[in-house]
Amino acid sequence: MTRSLLAILIAICFAANAQAAEKPALGRQAPDFSLKDLSGKTHSLNTYRGRITIVAFIATECPISNDYNGRMREIANEYSQRNVAFLGINSNFTESVEQIKAHAAKNNLGFTILKDAENIVADAYGAERTPEIFVLDEKGVLRYHGRVDNSRDVRRVNRRDLREALNELLAGKPVSVAEGKSFGCLIKRVQNSKELLASAAQEKSFEPKIGTLIPVDFQKFKNSAQGKVLVINFWATWCGPCVAEFPEFVMLDKKYRDLGVKFVGISADEMTDLKTKVIPFIKEQRAMFDILIQDTDDPQEMIDAVNKDWPGTLPATFVFDKQGKPVFVKFGIIDREELVGIIEKALK
Repeated sequence: MTRSLLAILIAICFAANAQAAEKPALGRQAPDFSLKDLSGKTHSLNTYRGRITIVAFIATECPISNDYNGRMREIANEYSQRNVAFLGINSNFTESVEQIKAHAAKNNLGFTILKDAENIVADAYGAERTPEIFVLDEKGVLRYHGRVDNSRDVRRVNRRDLREALNELLAGKPVSVAEGKSFGCLIKRVQNSKELLASAAQEKSFEPKIGTLIPVDFQKFKNSAQGKVLVINFWATWCGPCVAEFPEFVMLDKKYRDLGVKFVGISADEMTDLKTKVIPFIKEQRAMFDILIQDTDDPQEMIDAVNKDWPGTLPATFVFDKQGKPVFVKFGIIDREELVGIIEKALK
């Protein structure tokens, strides 16, 4: 990464933190606002008094927000029958009203979507990511802030935070878990437009450099990263779960690459698929971390070099601390919050 891009990303990070520092407190009145929907009609939050209201910051280009399109549509449709309002707010300066219209039509998003062109509402609510959820009671008091549920992969959902909060409010009960960490893409604020466009241009023009790794060199490669926390993800373009979780590693790399964490993706694809499958996928994902292809005719050789307990399933993720000692192994799709916790602990 160039020094100029590093400076840009650091500036964006500090700016985002500054802009999103003041969140409305739980149990206090949520900020009022007036925004136009996709047809140009103005909606004021105070007109929704008397109804529980969901304020959801969403996006058209964020893969995580898009993973929740179906669930948000279902929640909006189901709870509208119980007099609950659902307001989607798009605060990304990069996404036009026309883009949002097309996206909503394609995904059958029938709930009201408002355009926060100047990020006034995102700033007032301290919203940082998409999707990020705020739930207000009938008096406009903030009662829940956080995520829709615990996993972007609907098959792995076991905690439906938003639904549980709504059900408790509708039953006249206090929300038992009123605050949760949202996970998703950073809102692209207009205040950072120059920096973000410069960063996007550099990412768009980047050509991935993909190397190879033979099994006997794995330990040498691992040891070369000592002094940093090393996260290695074994994946392949033909592996559905690998492809589904790959954006998580891209986002975590952006967050931690300058904080002492090295991410590496090692592909089990064939070398013959390098130009036709691997490189196009890496460019589409805008993955800036190191990508290698395992160079072996026998996958067992790599398994033995990495972890003899590895059954060979993909995806597989391994985390090593700064001394090169293994601290985490996951065979299958990662749990983002668990992985973040492991990384944070290893950095200390």
